[in-house]
Amino acid sequence: MLMTFDVGTGERHRVEFRFDKFWGGLSIKVDGVDVVSTVQFLSVDLVKRFEFVVGHEEQHRVLIEKHRQRLMAGFRPQPVYAYVDGELVAQAVA
Repeated sequence: MLMTFDVGTGERHRVEFRFDKFWGGLSIKVDGVDVVSTVQFLSVDLVKRFEFVVGHEEQHRVLIEKHRQRLMAGFRPQPVYAYVDGELVAQAVA
């Protein structure tokens, strides 16, 4: 699953969220640079949150939430939501 979105108006940045439900690989990149890179084998959290700041002169708070079901999560849809400064800007389903 791949979800991309842009952040900023004057200072533009590209955020890329990748998640492989089968292998558990998850990565978040900003302008091609890794912000988060991990493998999730087992998680007890139903909502996994990733929060970081994007930009230098024009800073924005980015929050990405990945939701999962309690049982058989690998076989069920996992919605992902991306917020910039508290506003929903992208969503996808893994």
